[in-house]
Order: sequence, then C-alpha cells, then structure tokens
Amino acid sequence: MCGIVGALTFDAFEKKSDEKIRTEANIYITTQLLQATVERGKDATGVSLLWSDGNYTGLKMGIPSPEFIARFGETEKDFEGILKLWREYPKLMKIFLGHCRKSSIGNSYDNKNNHPLQIGNIVMIHNGTLTNHETIFDKLDCNRTGDVDSEAIGRLLHHYTKAGTEPFTTTMLEEVTRRLHGTYSVMAMSGNNPYQVAQFRDMRPAELVLVRPLKTVYVASEKKFLENVLFEYNKQAKLFSTGVKFPYLKQADVEFKMLQDDSCLVWDLTIPITDKTELDDLYDWKKMPLRVDKVWGTSTSSNSVNNTYNQNRNANGQKKTVIVDAQSRKTGTTSSADDDDKNSDGLVWSKSLNKFKTQDGIKETKDYGAVTIDVESGKVASVDEDDDITKIKEVPAGKIENLITGAADIKELAIKRTQDAATLLAEGVKKTIATSDLGKSEEEDSSTIVEIDMTSDPEALKKAEDYVEKGLVKYETDDEVAIDIEASDAAVLRPLPLYALANRIKKFIFKQGFYTGFVAAKAENKPIESTDKMKSAEKKIRLMKMVIKVLAAALELRCKGNTPQAIRDMIKMVIDDVFKPTAGAQVDLSLVFSVGDLKKIPMLKEIKEQMFKEN
Repeated sequence: MCGIVGALTFDAFEKKSDEKIRTEANIYITTQLLQATVERGKDATGVSLLWSDGNYTGLKMGIPSPEFIARFGETEKDFEGILKLWREYPKLMKIFLGHCRKSSIGNSYDNKNNHPLQIGNIVMIHNGTLTNHETIFDKLDCNRTGDVDSEAIGRLLHHYTKAGTEPFTTTMLEEVTRRLHGTYSVMAMSGNNPYQVAQFRDMRPAELVLVRPLKTVYVASEKKFLENVLFEYNKQAKLFSTGVKFPYLKQADVEFKMLQDDSCLVWDLTIPITDKTELDDLYDWKKMPLRVDKVWGTSTSSNSVNNTYNQNRNANGQKKTVIVDAQSRKTGTTSSADDDDKNSDGLVWSKSLNKFKTQDGIKETKDYGAVTIDVESGKVASVDEDDDITKIKEVPAGKIENLITGAADIKELAIKRTQDAATLLAEGVKKTIATSDLGKSEEEDSSTIVEIDMTSDPEALKKAEDYVEKGLVKYETDDEVAIDIEASDAAVLRPLPLYALANRIKKFIFKQGFYTGFVAAKAENKPIESTDKMKSAEKKIRLMKMVIKVLAAALELRCKGNTPQAIRDMIKMVIDDVFKPTAGAQVDLSLVFSVGDLKKIPMLKEIKEQMFKEN
C-alpha cells in the first residue's frame, strides 16, 4: 500500500497578491497531505513540481514523509529548498505530485525505485502492484532503470505519447491500461505539456476535491486526508494570524468526488474556474477496457533468455548497471521507444491546431533555466554542498535523489550563470578602470600611477560632464525606469539576471547618447534650447506616455467581451472625438511608442491601424 498526493492549478489570478496567496495555500495543503499520507507508506517520500513553462524539479528520499518535510536547509536537496524554489520561480506552478511509498517490488534504498519516477519528460506516481511488469519490458524492448514494477507504467506512457511528443488522450490511456495487469492508481505529467495530467485507477483509490476559491484540484488516496487537511486549513485561515491570509472555505466552495474504479481521465488545466465549475467540467473521462479485453498478461514461457529484461542482467541474474546521462536524459543505448523528443523545448497542445506548438517565450525561459534559489537572499546561486545543514538526522547519500530539472542539471546551470555574470562584470570593470585602488593602503595609493588618455577631447569631456551633472533628467519612480528600458512594469525587472538587466540599460544609454550627440552635431553653432526646457519637456513626454498607456488599458478593459466590430466602432469614435478636431494630431504612434509598447498594449496598435485606415 502506497499513497499519492496531487495539486492541479488551473487559470491564473489577475492580481499578483492573489497568486501569492494561492501559492502559500498550496504549499500548506500539499505539505499537510504529504504528512497525513505517511500512514500508507513509510519507506520513501518524493515530490515533483511542473511549472507553466515546462520546467520541472523534484526530490525523493528513502525516509518517511515527516522526516522528509523536516529537511530544512538552503539547497535543492532539502524540502525547504524545494518550497523556496516554488515561491520564487517566475512562472506559475501547474502540477504538484507527491508520493509516500510502502515497498513491494524494488527496495527503497535505491532511489531509482522510489517515486516520482521519470522517463524522458514523463513524470509519474503509482500506488499498487503490477503482475506483468516483466512482460511489458519484454514487449517494449527497452532498458530498465530500476527494479520497481511501476517503471513499466512510465515506459508505456512514454511509448504511447511517442517519447512525449504527443498529448495525453483517453484513447491513448485506454491502450496503456489494456496492457496493465494488477492494481494501480496513477497520476502522470509531461514536461512537454504543463496543461495536462493523466490519471487512471483499478482497485486502488483516488479521491478528488475541487477548491474553487483557490482554482485548484487536490488529489489524495483517502478522503479523510482531504477532509482533515482542509479543516486544518480553515482553522489556520480563521483562528490564526499569519503573514498570508488564506481565504476561508465554505461548503459551497468545495466539491468532493471519488474517481470511479476502472476509469481513466485527462485533466485540462486551461479551463477557467468559476463559482459554477464542477469537477466533471475539468477532464475527459473514459471507461477502461474490461479484464477479458486486456493483453500482455503475465508471461508463462520459460524460454525467455533472449528478451530485453534478461539481457539487462548478468550471468548470475544480477541487474547490470545502467548509466544515466543527466544532461541528455537518455538511458544507455535504447530503442526508438526510449528516444527523447529531440525538440522538446516545452510544447503546448493546441486544440485548434490539433498539434503541439511552442509556447510563447518558452525558449527564453529554458535558457534562464530551472533555477536553484538561495533561501536567505532569494537570488539564483550555486549550491555549496559543504554547508552545515545537518541540524536533523542525516540521510545517507544513496537515499537522496533529485529528479532531473528542465533541460540540464540544476546545479551546473546555477554555477554557469554565476560564472557568466562574474565574467561580464569583470570585463566591464577592466574596460572602465585602468588601475584599481580598492582595498589598498594609503602607502600603496600614493605610489599608484594612473595613465591618462591624451587623445581625448578635454572640451568634449567637460561638456559631457556638465550635461550629466546639470542637464540629465533624473528618475523619480521605478515605473519611469521601466518605460525607458521598454519593460511592462518595474516588477518584471527584479527577477532578471544581472547581465540581462545590464544589456537593457546599456542599450538605452547608448541610444540616448547617440541621439543627443547627433542633435548637437546638426545644430552646430545654433543655440540649443535651454537645459531646463529640455528637462521639462522630457519629463512631460514620459508622463504623457504613462497616461496614454493607462487610458489605452482602460479602453481595452471597456471593450472586453464585445465583438470585433463593436471594438472597431468604439476605437473609431475615440479617434473622431479626440484626434480629428486637433490639427496635426494624426501622427504615427510608432514615433512616440516603441515596438515593445505596441505589443504590450494591443489597444495602441488597434488605434494606430484605425488612424491610418481613416487616412
């Protein structure tokens, strides 16, 4: 007997504060469920999280869930570190899978046998026991990473999704379950599609609850776990004062349901949750094949020495070592059934196109990586494995394992980012400062010789210095900075790596400097407008851009829900009322707003097209 835990988040909240509340509520509920589920299995514990960009991470150990939860520390090898990553990662957490294991086939001392299990980009958890797992490996002709029977389910899912390149469907799950003999309750997710979850069961439990105010569905092996944890949640929300105020749940806010036996379903996490939403609205459901229609039963043949399963064992019957390359996520030399998707940059299934498409911005996010975040500073940092974090019972190294995160090893990504940032910074300092006097004594300072570049124009340098000191417009708000470097708002800038932020600033400064110099060259000996007037004009322009953005956003909100023709009519009315009576007002908006502005505020683009259409 094992226990499974799940949390599926649906549409995002409009307010960041509401999203933060949901994150903290989900952390609380899933942690409590994981702790309660220990009574179903104490041999091992594991969790895995998948974000909306297709990146995923996880941790599993051969210890009971209370000890697992009590792993406090600043690394990705601790439960606290996983929760910190959950809080700080810039994308929405879509799927949480948790598992408490009671060993049956495959011991818990080897983490390859513990859950969640990862096959390519498929991550899954299983409660139950298969009687035909060896037959499945024979038929698929693929390598076997561990000894646990559950791996056979992951291999089938990997095979029938064509190595993760096709979405989960109830028809595909029907083919998978047709080949499963035994008992099972399974949940599975794919790094190629963070908006689907596959779930199916036969003679093993799966209880569901929809919590509408949190736009989340929770899964557990027993209903009492869900009821008790939600009671504790409400007690926390009503009786105790915490940093984050949880929304209190009423009876009408939740819906419980037991997943019907002998059934499979595919959750669609793109469906919006409303006060009227019911659990049945959120998935496609199908009855599994009858037992008489199943295939690939337990092999009774004694002459099976040539099958793949036996090929993976030596002459003494002991399992051969299978080398796992974490970078490529491939296991040894495998058949086509094991080949990972060569272009799995995080694809999203499009119902309208009936195929996978690349999610907007997903490649940039993959480049940013599935990050490791320092618990105290909240910044991306490398992990110092020598830190003393053994305030509790130490877990042997062999019983701790991190699931592979995203497209590369989490630690190598963090170290590389830190090294790259340091290199960029060092190069910038080297170009700017000929001789550094940082950290030197007075004697050393007095003997320092600073070379002066005599090829510079002293008059030009003096004017540049005067302009910076007297004529440069100084920022007064964070939003003014965001506007100049073409960011939607200041909050977008804070999680950016140092080099990305520096590149944006460098681009803006160089553009402004070149423009100022070009204008000065054109003016030659002509008197330039006074500095005060220029400062005032630039400030007014920034203010006007902010006001126009607000008004465009308000117009967009006013148009929401109308037909395209009604929106066009409304924009035409605005143009007629505002622009037509004013002489010379019909200017190209792209002269005032950047391409980024027009993309971020679609209404500006609509207004621009209407203006030129009228002319």
